[in-house]
Amino acid sequence: MNVWYNILLYAVWFISTYYVVVLALIMFFGKDSLYEHKKFKSRDNKYVSIIVPAFNEEKKIKHTILSLKKISYEKLEFIIVNDGSSDGTPRIIKESIAGDKRFRFIDNPKNMGKAASLNEGIYVAKGEFIATMDADSVVERKIFQKVLPYFSDENTAAVTVSVLVKKPKGLLQKMFEIEYIIGLSLFLKVFSMINSVFVTPGPFSIYRKSVLAELKGFDEDSITEDTEIAYRIQKNHYKIANCLEAKVYTIIPPTFKKLCIQRKRWYSGAIFTLRKHKDMLLNSKYGMFGFFVFFNYMLIFFGLALFLSSIYLSFSRLATELWHYQYTNFNILQRIFDLKFDLLTTSRASVLGILSLLFTLTILFIGLRMTRSKMMKMKIGIIEYPLLFFFYQIFWLISAVAIIRGKQIKWR
Repeated sequence: MNVWYNILLYAVWFISTYYVVVLALIMFFGKDSLYEHKKFKSRDNKYVSIIVPAFNEEKKIKHTILSLKKISYEKLEFIIVNDGSSDGTPRIIKESIAGDKRFRFIDNPKNMGKAASLNEGIYVAKGEFIATMDADSVVERKIFQKVLPYFSDENTAAVTVSVLVKKPKGLLQKMFEIEYIIGLSLFLKVFSMINSVFVTPGPFSIYRKSVLAELKGFDEDSITEDTEIAYRIQKNHYKIANCLEAKVYTIIPPTFKKLCIQRKRWYSGAIFTLRKHKDMLLNSKYGMFGFFVFFNYMLIFFGLALFLSSIYLSFSRLATELWHYQYTNFNILQRIFDLKFDLLTTSRASVLGILSLLFTLTILFIGLRMTRSKMMKMKIGIIEYPLLFFFYQIFWLISAVAIIRGKQIKWR
């Protein structure tokens, strides 16, 4: 067991180090294009339809609609789709959009799912470009002046933006605030540099309508339609760009239980999408996309295997030692107080763990600096950040168990 554990340990360390170093190099050599500040020109002044699907969002939808009203762009229409909400969402929507002719409200009595709601909105949309937005998010006023110039490249099918946490509260949200800054903002920009973006985040993404029509819209059988559509965009050899300077702020779950529910959908949907498009893995036909996706998921699955193996070995060793200690006068409290750190007796796993932690924190500080984040205001989240590794393993384990059990996973 220890031989295989060591092999797994070194494999995870090598893959993770290689993966992050490659991303860091791309980020370093492309640092001048992180914030491109593309100039908005008259040719970019196109009609845009924003589609907002909503399901039981009575506490949040009003703020979303208010942010839409503040957008400083003329050629706009807003399509709000109520997906069979059982709370007061329809009433709040009607009250919030009353008298504003830019809004169109589709009130579905039956829940159809997010992808189906988006497709219904796309069908009636008049815009040349389709922006999709979650009903618990808010956008900045000049978002379209920033994102539309990216479509000057006719091969660009979609543009993603920086997804940030809206007013994070508590230890949990402050920790995941850092994840959003790095993972759903900076790294999406890095991936776009090598045409390997594998998700167009639900809080806000904008698409060329002609491409959505060609792809026949979102997959209504997918529970992560924003990931699945990204795979098909890449499969059809279109580009997904990222506008790092454009921002959307989203509300994340306030409790660990609700976070688990969200991530179970995200990660299970990611596995289903990977299985559906497995022909793209390590396929040079799709450029770097197939290789980066492969290494990303290989690291995830190996990391989970290492996590479970470490837990098993730790508890197994602890149980054995406690069993032996019952025959002695061993004082466990005294042993705890006598613990001393000695580098020469430190295990290989501990050394690799310390090196990985230092490397992760270095990349984190570089990433936060590149995204112009105010680190002093995020010090609590930065301190907590290494704990994300353990949270990820829990989320992936929950998702894997749900898939194995064949449990149905819904949008909410």
